Amino acid sequence: MFKKQNQFFDMLVQVTENISAAAAAFQKGLESYHSGEQLYAVIKPFEDNGDELTHQIIRALNAAYMTPIDREDILALATTLDDILDGLEAASNRFDMFHIEAVDSFMLDFAANIVECSVQLEQAMKALNKKKMLEIRQYTVRLNELENVGDKLMRDSVKSLFARTTDPVEIIRLKEVYEMLEGVSDSCEDVADILESIVMTNA
Repeated sequence: MFKKQNQFFDMLVQVTENISAAAAAFQKGLESYHSGEQLYAVIKPFEDNGDELTHQIIRALNAAYMTPIDREDILALATTLDDILDGLEAASNRFDMFHIEAVDSFMLDFAANIVECSVQLEQAMKALNKKKMLEIRQYTVRLNELENVGDKLMRDSVKSLFARTTDPVEIIRLKEVYEMLEGVSDSCEDVADILESIVMTNA
């Protein structure tokens, strides 16, 4: 029975491993950028895999009599983690739809921040899997710090954008890309908030 309950934590670890792989692929895709179409083609399979993992968790929750923590918390973790991949996929799609021709330093900094967020999320979920509740907090604190880094990148990137161009179309295109990338780190912080609540309830 205990092993069956633990399947939820195992699946959540798989979700974060998929997010880490997607974030690394996104960063690599920007570093060797050729086209938005190519970037999106790389990221889309990770998002599809994330959707399937989320559906597996929901199906397991519906079938489970007992869960290791509140089922509402497991569902919140699964759906909010899925938001991260959805955001990354949507950002990649904007590179394609907006015909972004070149990657700038802000996009690379956003990507590096997302990679670091994904590392912290994966470590936090592995700590949850081992029932090391108090260990989780170091990762949630770092995720909050990284979200602040994302906020600063957003301010700096938009400020730079308005300083270097007056082309309204260019401003609209790049500003939306920056906003979507910043939104990914926001979603990571949302997961951290859920984890904080779980620690408070279960530590």
